[in-house]
Amino acid sequence: MTILTGLTACAPSHAGAKAAVLGRLQSSGLPVPDSVVIPVGVADRDLPGAAGQVLAWAQHRAPYGVIARSSAPGEDGVTSSFAGLYDSVVAPCTAGQVLAALRQVRASARAPVVAEYAAARGLRPDDELAVLVQPVLRPAAAGVLAAQVADGRCARWRIEAVRGLAEQLVSGVLTGETHCGRGPVTESVARSGQPFIHLPGTSQELDLPPGEWITVPAAGTAAARAKVAGSASGVVHLRTPAEWADTPVLAEQQREELLDLAARAAQALGLEQIDMEWAVTDEGPVVVQARPLTQPIRDAAPPEPPAGGWAGLAGVAGIATGPAARLGPDPAPDGAVLLCGALGPEAAAALLRGPAAVVSSTGGPLSHTAIIARELGIPCVTNVPEAVTRIPAGMVIEVDGTAGTVRPAPTVPSPRWESGPESYSDAAVLTNRIPDTRPVDGRAATLVLHDPHSADLGVLVRAVTTASLSAAPLGILLPDGVPPCPVLITRYPGFVLRTVHGLALLWPQPTGALPRRVVTLDSDNNVIFERPLNRSAS
Repeated sequence: MTILTGLTACAPSHAGAKAAVLGRLQSSGLPVPDSVVIPVGVADRDLPGAAGQVLAWAQHRAPYGVIARSSAPGEDGVTSSFAGLYDSVVAPCTAGQVLAALRQVRASARAPVVAEYAAARGLRPDDELAVLVQPVLRPAAAGVLAAQVADGRCARWRIEAVRGLAEQLVSGVLTGETHCGRGPVTESVARSGQPFIHLPGTSQELDLPPGEWITVPAAGTAAARAKVAGSASGVVHLRTPAEWADTPVLAEQQREELLDLAARAAQALGLEQIDMEWAVTDEGPVVVQARPLTQPIRDAAPPEPPAGGWAGLAGVAGIATGPAARLGPDPAPDGAVLLCGALGPEAAAALLRGPAAVVSSTGGPLSHTAIIARELGIPCVTNVPEAVTRIPAGMVIEVDGTAGTVRPAPTVPSPRWESGPESYSDAAVLTNRIPDTRPVDGRAATLVLHDPHSADLGVLVRAVTTASLSAAPLGILLPDGVPPCPVLITRYPGFVLRTVHGLALLWPQPTGALPRRVVTLDSDNNVIFERPLNRSAS
């Protein structure tokens, strides 16, 4: 048997991080779509056989086809997500189309943008990935939920929702309806226009010409008839029914169910911050994907437009100024502000070239490319259609990703980034390798992230033990998917195993208490990720 037909025993090294996380959620009793996995290491010559096994499995499970999704061992990590950089493909249940989908997803591991992103994050990209295959859902609504979780509930949260499949939302083509709040209180709900609904179709529906009608599901209201606008890649594009123009995508009950589901998922995964893709079906909400939220969500109060400028959605905190440059085939000049119509894969690739800031006409803070911008520390404002259409190339503009505003600027000052304090005396600084020289930023400790794909843990422990950089402790952070194991304590007697907030550390002894927090720094020594470290340690 080439494929794995159960998620509960999936390991990240074999089935990839995405499948392994869904397996943990399924084992905890959370609703997860049926899935099979083509694991890492399956030879190309065996893919036709794997496609045949997928078709046999999907025969009575997938009336609308299947979706093949990446599940790389290194994606969906604590500090690096690879969000939207690998392919996901919807395929009708035919041998040729399922096989083509498997090949396309596997080939995306070798995409240049993946290697560029990994290099920017100081990581080694995975040479190959597993493919997670699920029946493609026909949801009434779908989207993304980001939350900080405390005491078993979502303490600070944001939901972005669209009707039908979430692809238009996560790709940045649509902004989506947004719900924001703290704890049980919903502080704001912002509606957004959605001219088209994307749904998987049966073979008969995919053959319908534009102008025909089909029935579409709805969350919290009656189903409706919608007119076909066209179809592509197994997905029917429908014009949103006029009677839904004033109807919310998510009713209050669905919102509460999603918040409860996210809190349960975070608890099952040991996370304090969670980024969850979801869908609402006839049976209720399901988890499509879950991963650590790599950067905290921000307050969503809509700003007032500045004098002579425009207001959008605050995507990534920070202020930067530079000449405007439109997204195109040629790289933007150094220090330019990137203007784009949607935060799609092309924008993700452009972000890796280091623009001063990015402004998009559509999309929201939870779209894939906005997530990448946050991880790279690039100020970002989304959903500013007027700015993108009116700003000519070369105009010097200031982008305030903290406030969510864009305005003309007379000069080009040095970028002002939102950063942590100048002293890191209370922090352990997370790095991907042992520093070559003695750090001079006053850090309390250095944590080296262990990459199980490139180095044996024992080799790294010996290197850390023999390193002599300063009096500050030098420890090791174990990655996602490496459970704390008491045998590690006896195997490496110079270290003690510490676990806190879902993190597992090999900490040198005797060094006393852990620092108050762990931080990751960019090349300018600014904080781009922070997490508490010294509460409730064991």
